[in-house]
Amino acid sequence: MSLSNGPEGSAPQIPSNDFIVLATIVRPHGLKGEVKVSLSCSGLDRLASCKPLRLVKDGKELKKVTVIRSFPHPDGDAVVRLKEVVGVEEAEALRGAYLAVLEGEKPGLPPDSYYLDDLVGLAVVTMKGEDLGFIEEVMDGLANGICVVRRGDKETLVPALKSVVKEVDLKARRMTVELPEEIDADTAD
Repeated sequence: MSLSNGPEGSAPQIPSNDFIVLATIVRPHGLKGEVKVSLSCSGLDRLASCKPLRLVKDGKELKKVTVIRSFPHPDGDAVVRLKEVVGVEEAEALRGAYLAVLEGEKPGLPPDSYYLDDLVGLAVVTMKGEDLGFIEEVMDGLANGICVVRRGDKETLVPALKSVVKEVDLKARRMTVELPEEIDADTAD
């Protein structure tokens, strides 16, 4: 099972239900209009492949933009050059804006891959039919995503691995899992 942050993820406040945030502009970088961004998607390739990409600020689309250059920043963020942004002043005005796609324009994913925002809210059941609750969020782990599943006061952390997640049915809004013994729902806090 593969996850994609965005168009799946730890995105800041989404500007509207119509947009899926891929990155948040943190600040200008350099003097030619490049911007430092905090990614909410699975990587720079994903960001560059999304077309049309839109600049969104205060819930409103400012304009469509094209990534012409991007590279990772040493702190884990990224630096992006947008064809339509020229100069440090224009880049400064975009601080806090989002790079986003419209919900209906998010690119398709390979089989057994899911957008994080599609997983939030899914009911989670075990192969034995035990109801674990609903996915509240999907966190980034070191090697894989982790679904935070809650039922009342009980929280179960479910690794987003093919060996654990046996089926995802987005139409039925259900995920079926087989928990390893060390994550048995009876012993989860």
